[in-house]
Amino acid sequence: MTCFNRRELTLSCLRSLLEQEGRLGPEEDQAGAVKGSFFQLQLYLMDDGSRDGTGEAVLDLWPSAHLLKGAGSLFWCGGMRKAWAAAGANDPDYYFLVNDDTVFRKEAVGSLLALVGGPEAGRIAVAAVADPMSGQPSYGGVRRDGKRLVGKGDEPIRADTFNANGVLIPRAVYRDLGGFHPAYTHAMGDYDYGFMAAKKGVEIWQSAEFLAECPVNPETGSWRDRSLPFGKRWELLQQPKGLPWKEWAVYCRRNYGWKAPLKFFSPILRISFGR
Repeated sequence: MTCFNRRELTLSCLRSLLEQEGRLGPEEDQAGAVKGSFFQLQLYLMDDGSRDGTGEAVLDLWPSAHLLKGAGSLFWCGGMRKAWAAAGANDPDYYFLVNDDTVFRKEAVGSLLALVGGPEAGRIAVAAVADPMSGQPSYGGVRRDGKRLVGKGDEPIRADTFNANGVLIPRAVYRDLGGFHPAYTHAMGDYDYGFMAAKKGVEIWQSAEFLAECPVNPETGSWRDRSLPFGKRWELLQQPKGLPWKEWAVYCRRNYGWKAPLKFFSPILRISFGR
């Protein structure tokens, strides 16, 4: 995980992880347990210069957490890369990528473990996430055609890539792909990772049932906000939380083949036509 000045959101997320069914504490072992029924969670959290006491509060809640410190310039992908690399030094069975504004249901981790299979599996499991107000899907699997969500159904659903609100990646996939590509500052890293994994033959499956809740990020005040003038939208597009053109060019080239130029110019056309 990575965080920045969202203390209460971060703590709510972590409490939901500490309450997972089947989680063993740091001093417990699995002697006599049925294999696969119990698990331990080690937390690697990049606190990227929070000034609201997030880091201290996290250690109060989760004393064994590996708390990494940043200066406030890492943004999401940068922070996740460092936290993921730190976790990788211990070579765990799985990596659970989490957004700190996501609250998980008690069965979430166990369900994702069952969906992935063993740590040497070539499969990624994605939590279907619901908006807490509407109950409708908010994050999870993503289709190749750009539709952000794969619809909820009675069975796990195959996806092309994912939002990393709650994604379980086995050891074998990490050894092959590593972490997020270094080109990305804030956005695009999770989508890119999923596309690259799929090219390697890794299957991406979204859970059939909702396993977490997270509200959709509003478009208001972003480059997608159609109420803003052209100049402001263009400015926001180039900021780290938008689609900085150099990073966007890398993303399009890596993931869209001959359609890369069309994909690259699509946000520019969208702004130009006020859409």
